[in-house]
Amino acid sequence: NFIGPPAESMDLMGHKSNAIHTAAKLGIPTVPGSNGIVTHPEAAAALAEEIGYPVIIKAVHGGGGKGIAVVQQSGEFAETFQRISAEARSAFGNGDVYLERFIKSLRHVEVQILRDAFGHTKVLGLRDCSVQRNNQKVIEESGSMMLPQNLETSVLGYAAQIADAINYVGAGTVEFIFDLVRNEVYFMEMNTRLQVEHPVTEAVTGVDIVLSQFKVAAGESIASMEPIWNGYSMELRINAEKPTVSSDGSLIFAPCPGEVTRFRFPDAPGISLIRAVDEGKMVTPYYDGMIVQLICHAADRPTVIRTLRQYLDSVEIRGISTNIPLLKRILDDKVFNKGVYDTNYLQDFTSRVDSAALTKEMEDAAGLDTKTLDMEALRITGTNELRLPAPSAGVFYRTPSPGEPEFVRPGDVIDVYRTLCLMEAMKTFSTLTLSAFRNNDTPLFPAGNFFEIVRIVPENGQAVNREDLLFVIRPAAPEAIPHASREE
Repeated sequence: NFIGPPAESMDLMGHKSNAIHTAAKLGIPTVPGSNGIVTHPEAAAALAEEIGYPVIIKAVHGGGGKGIAVVQQSGEFAETFQRISAEARSAFGNGDVYLERFIKSLRHVEVQILRDAFGHTKVLGLRDCSVQRNNQKVIEESGSMMLPQNLETSVLGYAAQIADAINYVGAGTVEFIFDLVRNEVYFMEMNTRLQVEHPVTEAVTGVDIVLSQFKVAAGESIASMEPIWNGYSMELRINAEKPTVSSDGSLIFAPCPGEVTRFRFPDAPGISLIRAVDEGKMVTPYYDGMIVQLICHAADRPTVIRTLRQYLDSVEIRGISTNIPLLKRILDDKVFNKGVYDTNYLQDFTSRVDSAALTKEMEDAAGLDTKTLDMEALRITGTNELRLPAPSAGVFYRTPSPGEPEFVRPGDVIDVYRTLCLMEAMKTFSTLTLSAFRNNDTPLFPAGNFFEIVRIVPENGQAVNREDLLFVIRPAAPEAIPHASREE
């Protein structure tokens, strides 16, 4: 007989607001917040004032970095609330959100559990997932360098307490925030499923979590399971992405779909991988950008870091850009090697690297034929019109969400910062503006210029390839430019 996790416990903990309520009832610390769904913008704004800024808005069904945003001050709240609700409806089919106090300096830790139908709960250890970007994990480790022993004992106990209280059955992960300023831990959420980083725990405990989950589902007992902590493990997420330098000089990463023309990951001691692509295969824009999970197991953290760094020099992926050069630099970084940082680490790290050098290294490693974009390349011969090509493959959206007005329409006169459309690739939404079109570091459409939308080519929700025509525009007639802008 097939015995799966009770539907009630999965529904309960799969809904983030309900999960927080459950933890709070058990006396487990939670981040101060709305303690439930907030739907009315004005009521939500008033509650945000009570919680105190900065606050974080989260979709109840969010995940993968979607449906989440930090609001620093009250003037930003209304627009952000509407945007995250719309993004949640689009990505998850449900626009419900809740509020929490934003913890300024934190580590992200999580506990892996297994529980069978007979009430045997096994806590398989702790992972630290604090190296992340846009709330998406990049590196996962089998322990936390900064979490004090007393708090580690607490979170391991909290995870078991929750699993027992809800009569959970199967594999699950209980996630926590470690507030570095207050030296406290808070329950964040529970993932009622396997996570991408489960191989890290398997490597150090010797427990095959996937096989164990099947056994539990088949009604078997795990009473005799005895996890044994052995060494250290780390997982690198290799993503199909390419870097660009934004208008403020910061480094941002965009999805990079395409055909993999070369894929070389040689066998090596202590190294294992889970891959989603191979040579000659396409990386499409429709799924997550992670293409390889690279796992290393060794005696201790320094050995793991050293082994991974040496191994990456033997790896080769061509045809698409990946974050391998970035991962190499992280593994070389003194701050990362010391292990003393918070979830802002990657943002801080990319702000202190040589952006131009890293961008070139990632492009060279991919073997991409990058074309220089200039005004002559955009000009439509014999006219004063300009073509705007798609910067990458993805799905084109004319509106922020179904039923809402289009961002622009033919005949509109716009400045270079007006949102033209949304582009979705690998579960990531990005806005496209004229200011995004650049020749190296030089904007093709400088601030202060105005253009008229002549034509919009793709339909809403249409998939486009890199360099497909999206818009046709032309310089706005002087009389069409808004009066205030002419005076300026």
